[in-house]
Amino acid sequence: MARVKLIVDKEDVAPEHHALFDELATLRGRISGPSTVVLHSPGLARPWNQISEYLHKESVVEPEHAELAVCATAREKDCGYVWNAHVPLALKAGVPAETIDAVRDRRPAADLPAPARTVVRYVQQLLRTNRVESVVFDELLSAHGPQWMVELTAWIGRYGALAGILNAFEVTHAAPAHVLPTVARSAETPATVRAPLATPRVTPITRRDQVAEAHRPVFDAVAEGRGGIRGPFPMLLYSPVLCRRHLDVGTFLRHGSQLKPESRELAIIATAREKDCPYVWAAHAPAARKAGVGDGAVIAVRDRADLAGLPSAERDVIDYVRQLLQSNHVAQPLFDQLQAQRGVTWLVELTCLIGHYGIVTAILNAFELAPAPGAESLPLAQ
Repeated sequence: MARVKLIVDKEDVAPEHHALFDELATLRGRISGPSTVVLHSPGLARPWNQISEYLHKESVVEPEHAELAVCATAREKDCGYVWNAHVPLALKAGVPAETIDAVRDRRPAADLPAPARTVVRYVQQLLRTNRVESVVFDELLSAHGPQWMVELTAWIGRYGALAGILNAFEVTHAAPAHVLPTVARSAETPATVRAPLATPRVTPITRRDQVAEAHRPVFDAVAEGRGGIRGPFPMLLYSPVLCRRHLDVGTFLRHGSQLKPESRELAIIATAREKDCPYVWAAHAPAARKAGVGDGAVIAVRDRADLAGLPSAERDVIDYVRQLLQSNHVAQPLFDQLQAQRGVTWLVELTCLIGHYGIVTAILNAFELAPAPGAESLPLAQ
């Protein structure tokens, strides 16, 4: 049973949000899956949903590769809902049942035929080790190009975020036809994580003339909001429409959500730590301190230290991020405590923020974007 009331009927939202409910319900005939949770934050629901609409209707990633990546992500995130929803779509797209079974059972990706082997390895490496081997990245890049790579990475990050919502709020499929069994993980995470490569794997888009004229308003929107093109945007601009939709979600989370700056920035650096992302750490650790996060909390996150001595408001946010990203689950006492203290909408927005920065860190890690020299460093041998 889900941990909160799921929004499935128009009467579940305030009258001023009925038009939004109708809009989202029309897309798929009903409100289901993660939308039943995200609608607890109506201001977030539309931009959040528009990323999925782009991926499913406009992405250059072929359905066979996209659905295989989604299934592999569901396996890594132990998300039965996504697995059950997307196995039929993968089969329809032409993914062999034997390939799906191998992903389900966590069999070695090396045993799969190409190109499925490389797609699954890309997903597994990115989600297990927060890095992708050059041979895997380069094989996909040479076959498909930068926009395809950006969008494949977005598929993975996006469904990692959706799995986080479904897992944290314990949303299960009513009648699963494709059960995702519990299978032990292999010990593949390295003792140390290497620093980003010296140069990005794809030429960053940082100048307006690198973007087709029709998409220059997207470039301008990114540059205006951030004073330049940085973070994941030099890569996301290879897919301008997706970039715009990603920007809209980030804008809401920064300026429209119930999350106060201290909670938001603390959750971001905790996500950066779990994702071993020096770029996000360098950008947001100073922002966290400026927002009022105690230095003890920043150090505890950086060093993966015990949280017992921290104030409860900081301890609980860090613990929520750690549980969700390390175990794909949040313990009931912590969930209940945060819900009672902050409310459902706050908790939905926190979970979506973690998922959003899962996409950000996936882009930065996969494409090897490093922080500026001299920026605050994130130790990686932890």
